Amino acid sequence: MARPPEIDIPERHKPGKGAFNIRPKKVEQWLEDLPRANLGETARQIYDVLQEVNRTQHAYQERMRFLETLRDPVQYVTDSLKKHFIGASYPLPVKNQKIAAAAREIQAAMATGYKIAISDMLEKSFLFTDKKLLATLLHRAITYCGRTLLTSYQIYAPCAPGVWLELHRLYHIAEARKLENQPVADYQRTYVERASINAEYSRILLLALASPYKLRQGEANKIYLTLERWTQHCQLSPIDDYKDREHGYFAVMLDRDAPPRSLAMTLPEDCDPQLCRLLNTEPLAEVLRTEIQGTEEVGESTITSVELARPDLSHDLLRRLLIAWGVETKRNFSRTRQKEKVEVSIGLSAIHKHINARKNNGQQDIYNNAAHFESMVIENINEEKPDIWNMVYPSDLPGLRPLVEEEINLSHAQDNDNPASPTYPQGTWAIINESAGGYCLEYRKGNSARAQVGELIGIRRENDGLWKWGIGVIRWMKFSSTRTLRLGIEMLNPDAAAVGIRSLASGNDKNAYQRTLMLPEIPAIQQPATLITPPAPWRVGNQIMVNILGKILHVQLTAVSQCTGLFSQFQFKQLHTEQHDEDAHDVSGHWEVDKDFEKIWSAM
Repeated sequence: MARPPEIDIPERHKPGKGAFNIRPKKVEQWLEDLPRANLGETARQIYDVLQEVNRTQHAYQERMRFLETLRDPVQYVTDSLKKHFIGASYPLPVKNQKIAAAAREIQAAMATGYKIAISDMLEKSFLFTDKKLLATLLHRAITYCGRTLLTSYQIYAPCAPGVWLELHRLYHIAEARKLENQPVADYQRTYVERASINAEYSRILLLALASPYKLRQGEANKIYLTLERWTQHCQLSPIDDYKDREHGYFAVMLDRDAPPRSLAMTLPEDCDPQLCRLLNTEPLAEVLRTEIQGTEEVGESTITSVELARPDLSHDLLRRLLIAWGVETKRNFSRTRQKEKVEVSIGLSAIHKHINARKNNGQQDIYNNAAHFESMVIENINEEKPDIWNMVYPSDLPGLRPLVEEEINLSHAQDNDNPASPTYPQGTWAIINESAGGYCLEYRKGNSARAQVGELIGIRRENDGLWKWGIGVIRWMKFSSTRTLRLGIEMLNPDAAAVGIRSLASGNDKNAYQRTLMLPEIPAIQQPATLITPPAPWRVGNQIMVNILGKILHVQLTAVSQCTGLFSQFQFKQLHTEQHDEDAHDVSGHWEVDKDFEKIWSAM
């Protein structure tokens, strides 16, 4: 086995007059005097003290005692800071970026402190070391390196240079000392209080393999916590132990500043047997399959949103993890570099609104300026024929006036004359590259993108003469310190129609419609027509009315194509039902079964 490398630590000098005193009583007094009510000042003081102590000489025993005392205050501060950037809209405002950077720097400073203690301990007692103490120091250093990576993933930011290399070096030291399987107590863990260095290291490897830039906000932390229970189902071993290169095997190169990668994509010459380890996730994949079978079926509900207070993983997330850890995915289409500006709208309501925008001769000119849209309401509520979703062509409907608020509430609208109308901003993005399956988009200005992984996105290209809105879903997101946001988009359909749906059981309530998109069939790839709905309350088996251009179609939801927690995509079939009495007066408002069904697509 190769000799373990040196870890990267700063130079240190003897403490001068007025230096911070790390004796236990002095530290306890300093902690008591921290202004806990002022989070920013508390974070600053903790960071400054860590930086100072990391640059002064202390015995490794005293340094470890000091760091152990700081663990709880650091946990309190970093958890509190996360509230300012977890769940925020992207691109992150400058203030939120600085808060996220502060959290990472505090965690990195803790990792540096433990690395200094490790280096001093090995230097002073190379042959006769306290194995239990060294194992604890290595475990703590790996833990805090992992937390800096977790914070980067939570804000979709690139990992700091050198973090992965330091992680690999720390594990290499543990292996060289045969400490990788020695259990270490950590009361800050949620599920398993005692875990080995191997388990903590594998936890971080698995988090990196979970495609963190494709996770929705809140999911990375849930996976990180749940991995405490799952790392026992992974095997980390020298590369010579396995010769097969099948699904579920990942290569970890200890001499590279890089996360693990699929063994099938690793060239033999890139994998030195002495510096390469094999991560076998096949047993973990079996555990995931068992957990998926034990969870509630997706068909029971379309709600898969991330609830930060709940520790369990959704059915949908478990399936994605099974793919990430058990099956090697490959890009279906090659990328082509592009330089083109496109109009982008994010979210189901915003896309629906923009598709419904009035069409006139000067329409294309207005997109050079800030967009402004108005929704409309029926003035004569006693008239049965018009429907609120006939806004697809509002010029055809008499008696319309501006809607006073987003949720259509006639009684409330009559009581308020001048409330602010909702706005659905759209932005100009740049295509970085594209393939037959989607785009990589970049956004450089403003704070109103409001992008989330799993969110619906509408894209309109200027070179399309019809200026149609293509519909896609955000699959991954990366954010840089220059406030540049990049999105990976999987396209669902090059066109869409804005429609409204309501349950057949909702009676005569014409305000019960929900904004929905209908994506047309694509026969060339055998892709059926689908409906894009809000995540609740629709489920497979529901019978609904679809209002398309003022015509009514009765359908039943038959299957869920996908559900991200921000929208659901359903396949459907037409119902051969008799006409309802409530609409009997308006035969022209229905699509005749079979005969006129094909007109839907041309009407789009």
